[in-house]
Amino acid sequence: MGQGPRAAATFLLQMAGAPGSGKSALARLIGQTTGAVVIDKDVLKTAALEAGVDDDQRAGGIAYEAAFALADHLLGQGLSVVLDSPSFYESIPAKGAAIAGARFVPYYFIECDCSDREELARRLRDRPRLRSNPGEEALDAEHETIGPPGAYLRIDTTQPLEHCLALALDYIGFTR
Repeated sequence: MGQGPRAAATFLLQMAGAPGSGKSALARLIGQTTGAVVIDKDVLKTAALEAGVDDDQRAGGIAYEAAFALADHLLGQGLSVVLDSPSFYESIPAKGAAIAGARFVPYYFIECDCSDREELARRLRDRPRLRSNPGEEALDAEHETIGPPGAYLRIDTTQPLEHCLALALDYIGFTR
């Protein structure tokens, strides 16, 4: 009988990058491979919008607060967490690192980057969209990922997804 994935220590992984960069696809694959719970900020923001929050920025703030509260709660249960959201504010990596520190788990940060504009446009156009997801108009928006101080992993997601997964798993120290 073959062995499954080796259990890794509990961790908090923050995915980051512009819309369409591949962070959600990679986050889901990391979650499936490691058993981590994936918290998608766009699902939470869409829920806030559907519940009647009529201000996009306020819905985003609610989504981030809910995502971090859920991450803290799940880490407290001994579960690893992948936060799937862009990181366009200094508070994002700071809050993630603080939660991980309070729970005594490692904090990892991966920035996804799709440098091929045509591929990025295709992803934005063809992906299933939640109410909170931007479309191709995101191509013209300025997006600057704000990472934590120190080193973190940046992945060129124009590479095959399996290669991106291998890089991510190596970075967090997970072996299959």
